[in-house]
Amino acid sequence: MASHRPRPCPPVKKRTSATFCIDGTTYTIVANSGEKNAVENDTQGCSVQPPKSSSSNESVSGKRLTPRKKGSPPRRQGPSKEDLTMSLELCTDNLPPTDSLEALEKASKRIRKICTFLQSRGNVPSNLLKRNLHYIADVLEIVATDDASTDSRKSKVHQETKNDPSKDRRFIDEDDELSEVEPDAVPMEVRDWLASTFTRSASVTKSGEKEKKTFRSIVQAVRAANLVDRLYRRMSTSAVTYPPTVMKLFKSLDDWSFDVFALNEATNGQALRYVTYEIMMRYDLLAKFKIGVGTLFNFLEALEVGYSKYQNPYHNLVHGADVTQTMHSILFQTGLVQWLTDVEIFAVVFSAAIHDFEHTGETNNFHVMSRTETALVYNDRAVQENHHISAAFRLMTDDNLNIVYNMSKDDYKDFRTLVIDMVLATDMSYHFAQVKQMKSLLSCPDNIDKAKALSLVLHTADISHPAKNWTLHEHWTELLMEEFFRQGDKEQELGLPFSPLCDRKTTMVASSQIGFIDFIVQPSFEIMSDMLDKVVAPISPRGSLANQSSATISEKVEAEGSPQNGDQSEEPFEFKVDRVWDGHLTGNKVKWKEQSTKDQAEKEAREKAAQKAKEDAEKRDQSPLDDKAEEKKDAENPPKITANGTVSPGNAVDLKVKPSTSPENDDQVSTKEEAVGTASPEHAEKRTTEEDKPGKIESITVKSVTKRKESGV
Repeated sequence: MASHRPRPCPPVKKRTSATFCIDGTTYTIVANSGEKNAVENDTQGCSVQPPKSSSSNESVSGKRLTPRKKGSPPRRQGPSKEDLTMSLELCTDNLPPTDSLEALEKASKRIRKICTFLQSRGNVPSNLLKRNLHYIADVLEIVATDDASTDSRKSKVHQETKNDPSKDRRFIDEDDELSEVEPDAVPMEVRDWLASTFTRSASVTKSGEKEKKTFRSIVQAVRAANLVDRLYRRMSTSAVTYPPTVMKLFKSLDDWSFDVFALNEATNGQALRYVTYEIMMRYDLLAKFKIGVGTLFNFLEALEVGYSKYQNPYHNLVHGADVTQTMHSILFQTGLVQWLTDVEIFAVVFSAAIHDFEHTGETNNFHVMSRTETALVYNDRAVQENHHISAAFRLMTDDNLNIVYNMSKDDYKDFRTLVIDMVLATDMSYHFAQVKQMKSLLSCPDNIDKAKALSLVLHTADISHPAKNWTLHEHWTELLMEEFFRQGDKEQELGLPFSPLCDRKTTMVASSQIGFIDFIVQPSFEIMSDMLDKVVAPISPRGSLANQSSATISEKVEAEGSPQNGDQSEEPFEFKVDRVWDGHLTGNKVKWKEQSTKDQAEKEAREKAAQKAKEDAEKRDQSPLDDKAEEKKDAENPPKITANGTVSPGNAVDLKVKPSTSPENDDQVSTKEEAVGTASPEHAEKRTTEEDKPGKIESITVKSVTKRKESGV
């Protein structure tokens, strides 16, 4: 009987696993023996799967993956090594309680880690950053506000550090804060605001020792808030890096005469996206409405494509950026932004950015007269403005471009309504009705409607370049007139009459700008300024003094003298916004008048030169005609022989004799000579001699005949 050897069992592959935590969820990596570690090999040969239920923290083993064969679809890879490292180091599940002794140390280390990841990677996942910042803020708030337990914490820390020197750490000594910031240097109302805003304390206590502690706690809270704000800003702006030239230009973004042409050149033709993004960041609109940076830039890029669709000289993305910056300058410089809600501020910036989206470069009247498709769609009413709004909102039907995705339904309704009202108000045909309506609103004591007020501001910003400095205004005027002239060329091709200012041969630019400023721009700014005075006055009741420098106010007081003790009456303040545009309007109009005078003189000189050239041409053309007429006259009236034997051209004398050799003519001559009288023999002999000389008939003139008649021959 043959011996039976037991069949060896196949070797069992060992399975190794590792468990870790990401964002409060436990993960398990399972890998075969002999394969490289998943983390070191970027998850090849292993799988990382989250648990089915996000609420559970139980370990879930991933499925084992075999090496991918040729031709098979690529395997979906898990998190990278850097992502896993960041998730492990920034995990908040194992952090000590916020009121424990280790919490402050952990919080300080977390801040350093976050800064390290921001410097190395440029960004940190928002969920990790928020969890850590909330934890850090809670720790600092407890340290700042729990004054009653400060001494106990100090004693406890001292006892622990005495027993265990390794736990010795830097603890914020509140007494050292006074060396940096003196409590008396901050007014009481500022302290109350700081305490109520950045701490849990309702107000600053009035006892001496507690007041110092509370204020020192406020200092800590303010520092923590500043740190958190810097981290948030760094995270939100990590995707956008401004070139040095752009950063330098953005320092003057609030100014009235901001040079948008220089910005467009510095951004390689992307002025609209940079201006809109920067303004939205300054108003914190991305955080308030949860707008992703990538989504916003996708939308702004689509806007720039639409603005560049027709290659217009004037109505292009630079004009959109200019109007957006001008709206921001008005909101910021006048204080109008304090009158608005966040939704309204967002609507203002959005409306300015899209107000001429996909502009064709022609007026609404051109679309109506030429019967374009756009005019048919919108029934000849605010043709282009309706298209701007519709096309811009249509962009946001794409999720990658939808910057209002996280807006609530009520906010979106208010947002869209305000945007429609504002952009439709940029139709120039509504100008006079809009100005008249605002004048009537200002005469009423009731509150001014926000939609109408903001519509007027956007309309004024749209035509504001005559109120900027001369360099910008002159450049904008050249671009606008070129666009008008192009429309005139199209009208000439279509056989349509020229629209005003569209005939490049007859339009006087300087005169047209003077009329534009006098009748359109200046009245718009005047009524807008009056409206701003009434709106902003309740917000800044002493704004008239705020608009003046301290030196100006002191000089005014010294000039008027201090009031007497018995006379304490003061004149009521009349609030006025800073009308920085008035000076530019006046100066530009003066320059246009000077230019108009020169243009008129040149026009008259050209007209005189043209008239003289025309007269000279007519004389040159008339001279050959006169010669031909004379030749024709000579041909019709050949020279004639008188009864006295003289030869004259045409009918120079009463008695005419036509030269002829026929007998009838000889008889007629004899008869007529007899009627006049018998000629003398000398005259007859001379006549015979003249007749015998050939070629002499043409040389005899009327003058010679007249002379002979006068001599009695």
